[in-house]
Amino acid sequence: MDKQTLSNYGWLVIVTLILAVMLALATPFGNYVGDAVVSIANGYVNASNNAIDEDNIGKVEDQWDSKFDYSGFENGSQTTPRGPLTTITNKTWNGLTSINASIAIWTDGINVYYSNYDDQYILNGDTWETTTWNRTIIGAKVWSDGTNVYHSFGDNHYVLNNGTWEKKTWNGLSFFDASYLWTDGANIYCFYNEVQYILQGDTWTAKTLNNNPTGFDSKYVWTDGINAYYSYSSQQYILQGDTWIAKTWTGLTNFYGNDVWTDGLDVYYSHTSYNYVLNDGVWETKIWNGQATFDGNNIWSDGTNIYYSYGGNNYAFS
Repeated sequence: MDKQTLSNYGWLVIVTLILAVMLALATPFGNYVGDAVVSIANGYVNASNNAIDEDNIGKVEDQWDSKFDYSGFENGSQTTPRGPLTTITNKTWNGLTSINASIAIWTDGINVYYSNYDDQYILNGDTWETTTWNRTIIGAKVWSDGTNVYHSFGDNHYVLNNGTWEKKTWNGLSFFDASYLWTDGANIYCFYNEVQYILQGDTWTAKTLNNNPTGFDSKYVWTDGINAYYSYSSQQYILQGDTWIAKTWTGLTNFYGNDVWTDGLDVYYSHTSYNYVLNDGVWETKIWNGQATFDGNNIWSDGTNIYYSYGGNNYAFS
C-alpha cells in the first residue's frame, strides 16, 4: 500500500485510532485501521471514501478512542490528506478550552464530539457547543465496526441509531470495554481476561494468536497501513498471520504504540520532546517548526486539520 492509499484511515484506529477517529486521527488511531474497521480517532485522528479503513483513528484507544472504521473518517477527517506536516501553532477553541482528546473526542462519521460524563459537546467550526444524548457517553468507550457506532463499557453496550443510543446485545462475550479492542487492519479483536476474541458479525469468538507479547495491552497495537505492530518499550512485535513475531526497528527501538499517530500521509511517533517519522521502515528524527513537546495519543482531527489537545494545551498542525 503506497502513501497515497494509506492517506485515504483508517485511528486508526485506533483508530483507531482512531476512533480513531479520530478516530474520534480520531484514533487512532487514530488511527488507519483496516478494511473491516479506528477511532478518532482516537480517534486518531483519526468521513469520505473508505479512509479510516486504510488509515486507522487507531489511533486505537489512546491514539484516540474513536476506534476503527468510520466510513472514511481519518480520526475525524472528511478530506483528502493535507500533505506533509511541518509546523505546530497554538490553537484557540471557543466553548471548551480544557480538552483531553484521548479520553473524550470521537466521531459518528459526520460530526466530531467531546464526551466525558457530564461534559457533552459537538464541534461546530471553532466552537464546541453543548449537546445532549439519551444516555451518558464517554468518548473513550466509542468504537465502530465499519457499519455502526457503538459504546461499550463493561456489560453496558449501545449502538447509535439516528442520534439515539439503543441497547446492543453481543454474542460470545458480553463484558468488555472499548479499550480492550484492537485491529490488525482486517479484523477487530478484543483482549479480555487473557483471551483474544475476534468479532464475526454480532459474535465474539475465541481466537488463538501465537506468541502474545507478555502483559498484552490492546492500546499498544498500531498499524502503518500494511502491517499491525505491538510496541511496548523493548517489546516490539509484528503480527504475521496468527503469530506475533519479534520486530527490530532502526532509528527508534524502545517506544510505545499508543503514541504512534498518522496524518493520513505519514506515520509519526511523538512522546514529550521525542518526535520521529517512519520512512520506509526506518524511524527518522522529525523536526517541527514551533511547539515540539506533546504526546501522540492526544492527536485528533476535525475533518480538515489535525490538532493536539490536552488540558489547556491546544495546538494545530499544518
